[in-house]
Amino acid sequence: MYRHDDPYPEWHAETNDFDPMFLAMLWAKTEDESVTGLSDRLKENPDVADALGFTEEDIPHGDTFARAWRERFDSLQTTIETTAKTTDEIATERGSSIGGHTGLTLEETKGTSKRTEQRLLRKKTTEVLDEMAGVVFPELDIPRPENAIYDQEDFLELMTIMGMEGEAANGGADIHGDKLAEDKDIHPTEDPFYEDGMRGETLLNAIHELSVQAITDMVNNAAYRALTRIKPYAEFPDPVFMAIDITYVAYYGEREGLKWVSGTPDHKQYDWCHKFATATLVGDGVHMVVGMLPVGNPNFTDNQAYPGGEEKSYVAGDVVRKLLSITKHHVTPRCVYADREFASADAISAFEQHNMRYMMPAPRNDRTKRWLKRNVDMERGIVSVEQNWALHGPVKHGVSNERVTTTLIGLPGDPDDEQYGYGETADEGEELIPEEDQAAVPFYTNTHADDEIALDRRQTRRKVEQYNRRGGIETAYKKIKEFAAWTTSKDFSVRLFHFGFAVLLYNAWLMVDFLVQAGLDVEFRSKPRITAQRFISFIDRQLTRLI
Repeated sequence: MYRHDDPYPEWHAETNDFDPMFLAMLWAKTEDESVTGLSDRLKENPDVADALGFTEEDIPHGDTFARAWRERFDSLQTTIETTAKTTDEIATERGSSIGGHTGLTLEETKGTSKRTEQRLLRKKTTEVLDEMAGVVFPELDIPRPENAIYDQEDFLELMTIMGMEGEAANGGADIHGDKLAEDKDIHPTEDPFYEDGMRGETLLNAIHELSVQAITDMVNNAAYRALTRIKPYAEFPDPVFMAIDITYVAYYGEREGLKWVSGTPDHKQYDWCHKFATATLVGDGVHMVVGMLPVGNPNFTDNQAYPGGEEKSYVAGDVVRKLLSITKHHVTPRCVYADREFASADAISAFEQHNMRYMMPAPRNDRTKRWLKRNVDMERGIVSVEQNWALHGPVKHGVSNERVTTTLIGLPGDPDDEQYGYGETADEGEELIPEEDQAAVPFYTNTHADDEIALDRRQTRRKVEQYNRRGGIETAYKKIKEFAAWTTSKDFSVRLFHFGFAVLLYNAWLMVDFLVQAGLDVEFRSKPRITAQRFISFIDRQLTRLI
């Protein structure tokens, strides 16, 4: 029934028969195995290969399966992954040997009662917190003097309280002391430190000793270790989609001598901010942060590598390079969805250097708007594509007006539709687009796109519409800020550590919500079943189990 969706004609030179290839992909996803490893697994299981429609001689190479998954089955990936998940759940319920890859027992998949949800919430939250204690927190190596009377874990417990309660260091320390006195077996005379708990100044002094790079590395290593725990259960495609963005965190204090404070666009309600770039995995209802770094300090920007050597607080293309360097050993993105701020010659060069596919809204300059008016058929809603669209600009280790090429896509848009970033709500750091300019939406991409025939145009439109996968990023940023501790410190190390720790707590919330949803016998939904506030309240009650 899906053969009519096959984009390859029967005479295509590289086309294997559709049915065996489709079934093989479904088998891999049901068994939670990699597509690349299909070749070896089919050779090791000749009966399965025969049942799927392969002969021993015509089993494709692993690279053929991988390429087919990326290109031939691009439009069917969601169908295959959804079918695989349903098959797995049914097999688990019936005790079949092909089931069990969701990580759930038969009992956990039965029923959708409130009681079942509560039981799963308690169980999965405890499991995730135990994982954080044993896997994530060890990466956060906070300096501690010799013969200190407090443990490394006390730092992290205090940071968790500060994030959950939205408190500053001293306020968090008071709450921490109350919990210690209430929950721990404390002898006030033999162990007077633990009667009140560690003071906030102790935590701040320890963070002051950490460099910006050390904090960034610790948070990214911890985020990666959290990812390794959720990947067996999460609905991330393989390879994954990834979004790159920059968020602002308002700053209201004195600015003299502060290198990391940046100005904001006119439409912001505050004048100064700290900026953080993130790389986020984009799955069905899951936006997990896998990489972050601070931006905005000329001393941390490789300005000398750019023609002219102009001092800039950051360069979008170099942010791309750094984030891809952080994540490339952990994930293999199928496509990177970037914000409009990254639409530059240098960023395109960075994606190409990393052999990475990208999709991002293009700037609406006069040249682009003229092309859109000439080529996009708004009345009939027809997509238009321009191959080898040239743009010029400074490129790292290049010249000041280097030429790069991309594919320009013009998509008929709705002025009231926010899904492509041109609606009534501006992204971080962007001005609202005038309504008269919102009629057609331009995109840059290096994925295959064409407009020669109707099938090409439909496939191109589908690829652009996949950009909507990043639609929850702004909400994710708001939630991360909810998990951040409050501070008046001017020391950027403190503010960076607070943001990084908030990222880890945000990821923990996503892990709990995903595992609870996976355990319920209902369709997975993108809106979390476990609200952030409910997660905070639950951890507040279970805090002594965190460490």
